[in-house]
Amino acid sequence: MIRSRVCSHLANAYPVARGPALVLTRRVQTQPSPNSPSKNPIPPPNEHRKPHVQLRPAPIKPPKTKPNPQPTPPPPPVVQTVEPISLTSLKETTVRDISDAENHGILTPPPPGAGWARSTLHKILQLGKFYFRGTKLVYTRSKIARDIRKRIQANGAPLERWEHRMLHTQSADMKRLVPFVLIALVLEEIIPLIVLYAPGMLPSTCILPSQHERIQDKAIDKALMLTTNHGPALKDLTRAANGGEIPLNSLTGEVPMVLCGLLRLSTSGFDSLRIRRIRRHLTFIEQDDALLMKEGLQGLSSQDLVQALYERGVVTRGLGSTEQLKLLKWWLKSVEERENPLARRVYLVAHLGATQ
Repeated sequence: MIRSRVCSHLANAYPVARGPALVLTRRVQTQPSPNSPSKNPIPPPNEHRKPHVQLRPAPIKPPKTKPNPQPTPPPPPVVQTVEPISLTSLKETTVRDISDAENHGILTPPPPGAGWARSTLHKILQLGKFYFRGTKLVYTRSKIARDIRKRIQANGAPLERWEHRMLHTQSADMKRLVPFVLIALVLEEIIPLIVLYAPGMLPSTCILPSQHERIQDKAIDKALMLTTNHGPALKDLTRAANGGEIPLNSLTGEVPMVLCGLLRLSTSGFDSLRIRRIRRHLTFIEQDDALLMKEGLQGLSSQDLVQALYERGVVTRGLGSTEQLKLLKWWLKSVEERENPLARRVYLVAHLGATQ
């Protein structure tokens, strides 16, 4: 019924004469059979297409090669580091030095009841007076040293040990005097820093007792550190020595620096400067040994005994006066009647450094 109405409607829309056979044929061709598959099926709306993967050959990895074994570097030498000194500790050290000098009567203490400002000004003035007196003493001793030299040149009385040591100290102080005076006039407040870091710049007459002890303690600590780090090298040097003597011209490598540290000398500079310091110091020690043998050891005080061993590279820390006297006698006996006195003393210093 519905199909006949559709056909009649189509026949009225197109003015073409169509027979019943044509309409029937078209109806049959436009209705697909439910059993016949479609040539272009519609894909489902939710179907996802897989991405196209292009297969390419991967890069060839180079073969693994084992690195050549490297030799293990030797361990670094033990180095003693010096911690930086803060302003607070420097101030405390300076206060202790001034207090110790006041107890020894070198500096006059501030009046009782003085405030902080008055006390500080008093201490500054006392230090200024101390440095002025020390500078004046160097000039006063220069006249005494000049008279002693004139007497020796005129074949007068023989030179005594205290005179020999005073001449040696005076010569060193004269070299330090001018730089010290300039520093004291311009920047007096940095003198405590010089005492800590460059004590060799100060004349011996401008050093407080506690500062002198601290300078010697630091030098001994440095000598002990050198013996710890370079003890094997010193042992090899003494074993290879011929006849118990080591000539100065045979010192190479680290040995000049180590010997300077053992003798409490400056270790800075080149080897030629270090060897020059060693020669000059051991020449002084040779003359001092001769005067000690001549005058004897009975008149030495405990301070003189410690100073004599200190100058010869002997560590006296923890030793009694009896042991110290034995060490000095051993030194004097070991340097008797030698063809090369400097080479013999170089050997003894190296031997002490290897065994201490």
